[in-house]
Amino acid sequence: MPFADKFRAMMAFPFPGDALGDFTVESVEVGHQGVDAGFYVYPVRIVLRGPGGAAGAAKALKPLFTSRCTTFSGYGTPYQLWFGKATIESLGDERYAATVQGAGARVHLEQDLARFMEYLAAEGALAEPTEGAPSHEALIEAYLDRYRGEIARLVGRYKTKLRRFEG
Repeated sequence: MPFADKFRAMMAFPFPGDALGDFTVESVEVGHQGVDAGFYVYPVRIVLRGPGGAAGAAKALKPLFTSRCTTFSGYGTPYQLWFGKATIESLGDERYAATVQGAGARVHLEQDLARFMEYLAAEGALAEPTEGAPSHEALIEAYLDRYRGEIARLVGRYKTKLRRFEG
């Protein structure tokens, strides 16, 4: 299961003091709750300050709240991450609180990639492995290993920066 800090890193949450359009991020809170096996929710609250009203705040947050990505749990299990519908509340004095529930669900990425490679092979769009070349299965595993490594580095950099803000 991806914990809140990994969700935050994967979705590229801003930090306090960052600019989002004409708004400045005042605070970011992300929680983590297990709902069912393979399904988690992430309650999110972001406070922004700036001109433009609630509609402007929603527009500034739209790129964040419309993003989706795939990550891996600490065990290497793939999860798809996304957001639900956000609500924006005026706090007065050009301050706005955005609340949204993020979600993460277990996906079967390796099987999906294998099925895609089978399709490509059946359509003649994928060459059969030659002698000594890696099999399709080995290519999928190598791709997933590289993907896990990229995510580990991205999350590590984000967590380092997050510790500076929280410390």
